[in-house]
Amino acid sequence: MVEAATAAGSLAVLERLGDRVRVRASCPVPMGSGRADVLTPALSPLLHDAGCELTQLVAVVCGAGPGSFTSLRIAGAFAKGLAYGLDLPLYAVPSLLLAVGHAEVPPASGDYRVALDALRGEVYVQDVRVGSHGFIESAGPLARAAFAAVPADALLMVNVATDVVPRASNVRWLRDWSAFGPVPLDEWEPAYGRLAEAQVKWEASHGRALGVD
Repeated sequence: MVEAATAAGSLAVLERLGDRVRVRASCPVPMGSGRADVLTPALSPLLHDAGCELTQLVAVVCGAGPGSFTSLRIAGAFAKGLAYGLDLPLYAVPSLLLAVGHAEVPPASGDYRVALDALRGEVYVQDVRVGSHGFIESAGPLARAAFAAVPADALLMVNVATDVVPRASNVRWLRDWSAFGPVPLDEWEPAYGRLAEAQVKWEASHGRALGVD
């Protein structure tokens, strides 16, 4: 599992045990523009910590965003390359579902509204429900809304500084991550949510869409 919707990216190796999933190993992978590749070199020691080989993997799971354009693009390429090279199915899990909880115990049951800064005064919002047994599931579609229009006291705000971030290991709490795929390797891209800021600035300065003559 690879998750990189924010600068606090992460990797995890998980094992299904009946109707539960156990985290065999996980590690942080700091993301962000200007950083060297950290995903690829982190994989080998992660597998060592998990006590398994590449050939023992049965699927690849990737956080599907929304979030940082650069980080998601890198993580998506990494996940697709891994799935293609090992001939494994790829599953794409909405990243905001993975921001609820981060301990060894299941997250507290209840309804959550997870929000992530979408820039330009907006947030991405995802309603999430946690059942009595700690399983996480979507309680509504992903939306983008004006920050001022969303009640602040109703939000679980994704923020690296407060350590509320999507985590690869949190896929263990999803009721059924296998419902998010397999996705076609030749077509799937993360849900960036909107155009990259660099593209927006380029189009504004040139007065036309990027790639259009």
